[in-house]
This record gives sequence, C-alpha cells and structure tokens, in this order.
Amino acid sequence: MKNKGLNLRIINRDMLKYIAILFMFIGHFLLYTIKELRLLGIPGNIANVLVQLEFMAPPIFFFFIAEGFRYTSSKKKYAIRLLVFAVITQVAYVLCDTMTFDVVKFFTEWNVIMSLLLGLVVLIIWEWEKPLLLRLILIAICCGVSYGLKMEWAITSQLIILVFHVYRENPVVRFALYELIMLGYIVITLGGLNAILIQWEFLVITLIAIILITFFYNGEKGKHPKFSKYFFYVFYPAHLILIYIVRLIAG
Repeated sequence: MKNKGLNLRIINRDMLKYIAILFMFIGHFLLYTIKELRLLGIPGNIANVLVQLEFMAPPIFFFFIAEGFRYTSSKKKYAIRLLVFAVITQVAYVLCDTMTFDVVKFFTEWNVIMSLLLGLVVLIIWEWEKPLLLRLILIAICCGVSYGLKMEWAITSQLIILVFHVYRENPVVRFALYELIMLGYIVITLGGLNAILIQWEFLVITLIAIILITFFYNGEKGKHPKFSKYFFYVFYPAHLILIYIVRLIAG
C-alpha cells in the first residue's frame, strides 16, 4: 500500500479569509487603541508583535484579488463592487485614524480596498490584447496613481497582485518574487538595509501569509462562499467604526 504522505492543503477559501480577518482585527484594534487602553497591561514587545499581526491580512487580500479575477463572471461588476466599498470604507478609515472627518485626508489618503481595486485594474490591463509596452506604461500609471493618492500598500499591492496572477502556476517563482517585493517595501519605505533587521516581525508575519497560500490553501470554496465574500466587504469598514467608537468611549 502506497504512502500518500501528509496532506497539508487543509485550508479552503473561506478559512483563509477568516484567518486574515481575525489577525487584521487584532492588529488594528491594538494599533488604534494602544494609547487609550494602555495595552491592557500587555508588555511592549509582545504588544508590538500583536499589532503587526495585521500584516498577515493584506497579502491574503492581494491573493484573492488575483483569484477573483480568474473566477469572476463579470470583471466590471467586481470592479464596481470594490469601488463602492472602497468609498464606504474611506469614511470609516478617516474617522478611525483621525477621530474626526478630515476632508483633505478623505480625498488624498486612501484605504487598502482602493489599492485592491487598482490591483484588479492592473490585471485587466495585463490581459488586454494590446502591445506589451503600452500595457506596462498603463500599469506604471496605476502604480503612480496609488502612490500619488497615498493608498495603503501603494505600488506594492499592485505588484504583488500581478505576481500572484502571472505566476499562479509557478509557486516557486511566485514565492521568491513576493519576498523580494516585501524586502523592497521595507528598504524603500523605512530607508536602508538595516530596516530589514528592525522590522523582522513584519517579514516573519508576511512570510507566514505566503506560506499559508502556497502550502496550505487547497483552492476549494467553503460551505458559504457568497456569505464570506460579502462578510469581508461589510466587516472591513464595520471593524474600523467599532474601533472608532471604542476610542470615543475610552476617551
């Protein structure tokens, strides 16, 4: 009798989304309430790691944009849905971050869902039957727009989403390029190679995300795929509003 070996691919689509949402909530809650709640007595080094758990979520969201692009029946409806929820989330994002409605920030510093939308646009451009040079120029413009509007994960999100799409069938190359982009993100945003040592928690947590995607995700839907899809769209702005309310109460 043959030994088929250990099957590690035990995480379906819904489970992976809920893992991302859980860690995102823990990280965001501690990040925004760190002052008001005085970390609930949690030691600073442990609190720092818990805050950085939020970095587990974005790579998984990027991955599902690439997956959604592949499986959606209407890319136009997909894009419109992302746009609508990006605008809704922007209200919650600004309130949570500034504790007021900063009109300037509302229009000039956009949340990660808008970055996901631009990532989807990048994939649409990539698959457009036009000369490669033109497509690359348009993709560069999209990255420039994300940077100019100070989107969360500007440029990085678009590049990772593109890598997830192009190298979907080559997980080794996908893994390597993902790590290179993450290293570049750290070096460029924080300045210098020494930032890699300083931000080791970030690199470990984002590494765990790609490991889950590469080795544990089985590509299967969960039992309630439609519910989980819309649950994320609702949960993202809702959890920011919840944090905003907690901060108001905590004073």
